Amino acid sequence: MLWGYDGWFWASVVLGALSFLVCAVQALRGKAPGDLTQGSVLLLEAFLVVYLVGSIVLLFVGPKASGSVVEYWGYLLTALVVPAGTFIWSLVERSSWSNWILAATGPTIIVMVYRMNFIWYYQ
Repeated sequence: MLWGYDGWFWASVVLGALSFLVCAVQALRGKAPGDLTQGSVLLLEAFLVVYLVGSIVLLFVGPKASGSVVEYWGYLLTALVVPAGTFIWSLVERSSWSNWILAATGPTIIVMVYRMNFIWYYQ
């Protein structure tokens, strides 16, 4: 196990929850997407890139996946697209509603990392 189920999952919970709170507060304030909200989503993307590198290392030095490897990589690639897509959305649509789209990224990533860890270690 590279960092363990709990480590990756709890890192995603902390980052995802902080990103959600930042984006939701800015949306409630009626603010347009800015450095703070977009940066929180980019931080999630950076976390997922590190998670990707860790997953590649895990293929060679870690335990074998207990679930479907294809499903795992499908989740991971989809998770990598979600923050990028919401970030691009916030660049195109400059209203406060974009902050709600950015806010949805945090909980989405938490659920996807939970599922990926479950597929790899516990299925």
